Amino acid sequence: MASLPKALAKQGVEVIRMIPLYQDIDREKYRLKKCDVELHIPLGHAWFQGRVWMQEAYEGVTTYFIHCHEFFQRPGIYGTEDHGYADNFERFLFFQKAVVRLIDEWGMKPDLVHCNDWQAGLVPMLLHHGIDGHFRNGCEKTLMTVHNLAHQGWAPAEKFYMTNLPDSCYTMHTLEFFGEINTLKGGLVAATAINAVSPTYAEEIKTPEFGCRLNGVLYHRQSVLHGILNGIDYNRWNPETDPYIPANYSASDLSGKATCKESVQQDCGFKVDPRIPLLGIITRLVPQKGIDLLLGAFDQVLATGAQFVLLGTGDDRYEEAFRTLAERHPEQVHCCIEFSFEKAHCIEAGSDIFMMPSEFEPCGQNQLYSMRYGTIPLVHGVGGLEDSVVDYSQKGGTGFKFHGYRVEAYVECLERALRVYHDPGRWKTLMKRAMKQDFSVVHMAKDYIALYEKILKQ
Repeated sequence: MASLPKALAKQGVEVIRMIPLYQDIDREKYRLKKCDVELHIPLGHAWFQGRVWMQEAYEGVTTYFIHCHEFFQRPGIYGTEDHGYADNFERFLFFQKAVVRLIDEWGMKPDLVHCNDWQAGLVPMLLHHGIDGHFRNGCEKTLMTVHNLAHQGWAPAEKFYMTNLPDSCYTMHTLEFFGEINTLKGGLVAATAINAVSPTYAEEIKTPEFGCRLNGVLYHRQSVLHGILNGIDYNRWNPETDPYIPANYSASDLSGKATCKESVQQDCGFKVDPRIPLLGIITRLVPQKGIDLLLGAFDQVLATGAQFVLLGTGDDRYEEAFRTLAERHPEQVHCCIEFSFEKAHCIEAGSDIFMMPSEFEPCGQNQLYSMRYGTIPLVHGVGGLEDSVVDYSQKGGTGFKFHGYRVEAYVECLERALRVYHDPGRWKTLMKRAMKQDFSVVHMAKDYIALYEKILKQ
């Protein structure tokens, strides 16, 4: 929602972006203007008032922010650090209905409405059936993008009345799922087309292992299921210009990377030694990210003599486990249990190896950042990690991959990577090759434009 619309606009696509106006969005900083329109939105028999704010032509894209005091005037986006808000279904149902109402209020004629994740999963149905029980018969084409199939927007069946959709929308073939509402399923069923954020993930989610119980739905709709690998904005992630790192560098002059590594070692309280491999990880501390695997292998990781730095927050049990490791092994382990944009850039630039042992990974972006920073990714070969990293054993290798979610496979891969690391000539060649890879959002935008055109011809 940040970089793709901007890239589309640069290629001549007229883009209008709609998102909720969360409390944390600084209206003055981003120069938002209140529009002269009120939206009256029904949730069942209750009506809620919405207001619209606009950010005009920022980076070529006009954005409309939907606000409702009852639903969005609160901290955070989906909830607090401990749990999601109990009324998230109502919050995003309001938002989706407001999007449809605004399209009609202003007479917009979009060729295609691109919906991201369960928070926009009901939009295709609402465009067709209307938001208040009056049939709309919208003819807009729709694309449903799945960023992580595990997040589906479940709600009790008793809340279906709030949608004001006809009863035909609550069946086993539509929204009903094991006796409850599954918002994402609604989008997968009703959208003109579906895409996942990498080609491999698009194939994986049709299987029981990765399908999160929706594999049957996706298998049924496989003729309109596509995979497009995420891209990254090199204006924000570029070691040659990055303002957050202590020294800039490039593939032709790597001297600044040594400075970045030394800075991270100093900040972590490690021995400053360019010969010691520095392993970095920036992640949410949740099971999906392979944290159990990493903790299970940690004694063997430490036995290699490598230094390890972690940045992230998540489940309490994982946070406590890493704090304990850092206390026991301060000469090798440093953990920052926080979110920090600046530290993320420094760790990307200063690490030698970036670890992503994810159990599953729809796309992932840190492996893409890492390659641009000459930090070699070590990944579990699933989803977008499989699509974006070429194993060192193959021609054009850019990183190290293991297959099979097992401690033994992960440790063997790390040991293989460290053998190459201790051969400076081979490692430098690998770094330069990784830094020259191009995963620009420009390529992603071209792929989406091709998909949009295909959808419009259907």
